[in-house]
Amino acid sequence: MGLEENKALAAELIKAVSTGDADAIRRLVAEDCKWWVMGFPRDRPLTRDQMIRGARAIIDKVLPGGFNMTIAGMTAEGDRVAVEAEGRSHTVAGKLYNNFYHFLFVLRDGKVIRAMEYTNPQHAIEVLGDVVKGLGRR
Repeated sequence: MGLEENKALAAELIKAVSTGDADAIRRLVAEDCKWWVMGFPRDRPLTRDQMIRGARAIIDKVLPGGFNMTIAGMTAEGDRVAVEAEGRSHTVAGKLYNNFYHFLFVLRDGKVIRAMEYTNPQHAIEVLGDVVKGLGRR
């Protein structure tokens, strides 16, 4: 795939994660993908299915409108796509969740094989609470 196709795939994945669209995530992310999230142990990345379950749990329990992520910028080189994004939504309790993200996606054969998600885990824990804390326990 070319750089523009890689960027389009990354944008589609951000939308899918933002809304918890498990079918789209499964189509875009390799089954053996390793998804690391800042604040979790570096040597224990999430599997694709754990990431999907975590995103769904947050949306189902805390953010019924989804993460509402908007892309601020993207850079692609070779098989890597970097995405800057902002998530802004309200919790069921009315708290504002406004976090910033930097994703690094590594692609192979039209799917993400590795994802690095940099964000403010303290803000996520403070606003989203125990749902986020529970994601680190496997």
